Amino acid sequence: MGSKEVTCAVLLSGRSPIGFDRKVRVKGSSTLLLPKRQQGSALRFTCFPHSWYSAAPKVGGRDRLGRFSRYVLIALFILGVALRIRQYAACPSYWYDEAYLLLNVFHKSFGELLGPLRENQAAPPLFLWLLRGMYQLMGGSEWWMRLPALMASIAGLLVMASWAQRVAGRRSWLWAVAFCALGHHAIAHASEVKPYALDFLMAELVLLAALRCQAVVSNWRSRIALCFLAVLTPWTSYPSVFVLGSASLALLVHGFRHRGTVHGRARILLACTAGMASAFSTFVLWQSALRHQATPVLRAFWEPSFLDLSSPAAALTWIGRCLNEIGNYGTREMGLPLVVLGLIGAISLRRRPARLVVLLGPLFLALLASALHLYPLGGRLVFFLLPCVWVLAARGIEVLRRHLSVRSAWLSWGLPTILLAPALLWAGQRFIVVTPRCQFREAFAYVEARRQPRDVLWVSHPQVYEVYQGRTPDLSAYSSPARVEQAARTGRLWMICAVAGSHERYTAAETVRRVKAAPCAILDRRRFRGLEVVLYATMTKPQPQQ
Repeated sequence: MGSKEVTCAVLLSGRSPIGFDRKVRVKGSSTLLLPKRQQGSALRFTCFPHSWYSAAPKVGGRDRLGRFSRYVLIALFILGVALRIRQYAACPSYWYDEAYLLLNVFHKSFGELLGPLRENQAAPPLFLWLLRGMYQLMGGSEWWMRLPALMASIAGLLVMASWAQRVAGRRSWLWAVAFCALGHHAIAHASEVKPYALDFLMAELVLLAALRCQAVVSNWRSRIALCFLAVLTPWTSYPSVFVLGSASLALLVHGFRHRGTVHGRARILLACTAGMASAFSTFVLWQSALRHQATPVLRAFWEPSFLDLSSPAAALTWIGRCLNEIGNYGTREMGLPLVVLGLIGAISLRRRPARLVVLLGPLFLALLASALHLYPLGGRLVFFLLPCVWVLAARGIEVLRRHLSVRSAWLSWGLPTILLAPALLWAGQRFIVVTPRCQFREAFAYVEARRQPRDVLWVSHPQVYEVYQGRTPDLSAYSSPARVEQAARTGRLWMICAVAGSHERYTAAETVRRVKAAPCAILDRRRFRGLEVVLYATMTKPQPQQ
């Protein structure tokens, strides 16, 4: 079989994304390697069937590196999945934040989930509908309610391996996969009834679609996928709107840099289409659901997570603390070195502004929303930014590897190893023993097995009790201390109270103090993880002797 000659006119420039050697797939042909050319030059190359050159002998070093990368990738994937499944299989009790959300899933219809939520909760409608459907089909056990988070976390690990190598470099992209596989918050969110794992996955999918659309030769599937995500992801993940906005801006930057070509004009049209679709979807989402969930209580709770604009110094200090918090969320208290590596990686992309915008855009848009008090940038709500941080840090590692001398080359692998060491130790401990936040389920079962018909039950977090038992307790932390004390004086009172720290900081401390000071006897006392169960009863007066 003879070869097939194809002539392709490809407009290249020094600033083009294909200014260096790159594999390009041409319709009806195989994958080819395009070398650097001058602007406006025409390339004539020969296309062979894929089986011809895939079976050809490869350069020994590159082939060994490819095999080593595959082995490391498989090992990281197995380790990451095993850690997530181990956390999920331990099936710890619901904690109170999960219970607050589940009360809405259990007791509201699909239509009511678009309205105001109980306990000042906020969650994307599609996530709530998914949980509601699973609850109606399978029940409200921890196994089923946490399954979406587990699947999203495993999928996020797979997608990280798919798109990190497009940005981080051929030798260092595995570090981004390692950060994702061993990240303690990435593992923890895989077994929570919260949308954070979906935030992470949706951000990665949008980033992957945007990077594929920036390619010189991109198929129609990538463009349709980006438009589809522009409509869908705001209903699945609230912070995905920042990633979608940065993707549209990046396509605009890419299109205007090549506006004299058909490729550039197509990217401008795609950016406008995806941006308008995302804006319209977000507007409908705001009118139908989000405005009901943005309660004054939530705004007051997240007030410290809004950008402080009282002065320029205060704003810079707040941004510095926020960056360190994002870094700490992506590693085990090693946030500053991770952020520094990310900055090095971002600087290395200065000549590729489209990719720089798509990776840094979500952070800047989230900062803008935080300044406008529209999105709190703190705590678990920064988790969606970690894909960008990890990939930029991996690219920073690649930059160090290329520029360091031979004697200092150990820094290119020593520094990320130090960053991963605390996470690896933590993962090893969690693989052996999974420690729940609070053993609510075990405490409730203990009390219900020993409770008598006339006993009064007081629970510090009645929402968790309602999730497990389907009814509210007799008394709770919302009851007046005097009423609880009276119940202890006149009968048997079970108290299930959350305890924090070694100094025994009780929830509803005033109520606990008054009950302890009352003339009551303690008939039973049991400690669980994060909880204390105590049975109080009225002291019986001694009978006078005849």
